[in-house]
Amino acid sequence: MAKVVLAFFLALCAPVAVRSAPDTDTVAMVQAFLKMPTEKLPAEHIPRFLSVDPETLPAKLRRPFIVKRLELYTLKQLADGRKRGSVRMPEENCDVPKDAKSNSAAVLKMAGYEEILEGEESWVIQQTKCTEHDLLCEFSLQILLVREGQSKRTRRLLFLHEKDPLFALVAQYREGHVGSTKFFGIGGFPSCAPRLK
Repeated sequence: MAKVVLAFFLALCAPVAVRSAPDTDTVAMVQAFLKMPTEKLPAEHIPRFLSVDPETLPAKLRRPFIVKRLELYTLKQLADGRKRGSVRMPEENCDVPKDAKSNSAAVLKMAGYEEILEGEESWVIQQTKCTEHDLLCEFSLQILLVREGQSKRTRRLLFLHEKDPLFALVAQYREGHVGSTKFFGIGGFPSCAPRLK
């Protein structure tokens, strides 16, 4: 019994892993990335930037870092989608990419997302034949559940990145051009293939 108590005591006293602050080169690199437009970022340094733990950064750099990281992951998700072509075949229970998601409306807006309405989302679903879950996996749809004041009721906020090819459908809906699936004569939008049963 004494051994068990001693082992338990030692486990409680064991040092907790402490995140170490990044070196000055890493902080300088993060600062440079934050000042630079996304399209001008040096591609060879992006993996190093993405590997930084935001909790180790000085407080003033954390939020801008989280915004830039979200933007980069979102752009990567959209680029990967373009490589798969205009007809997507997501699995029924596809994994939603966690790196390209956020639970903060402010962070989403700063990273290039725009809020869309339920009707706009319904239009996108109708035109693409994708489910809402498909849009979370294959495109940049984000859904936040927000509490309304002091009540226990929640409402959904929907966001789509402005560079998502489906945002053209949202623009079409907003302009009242809901009778056509062609945009500027270029052809159709990305869509989801019907699932085989």
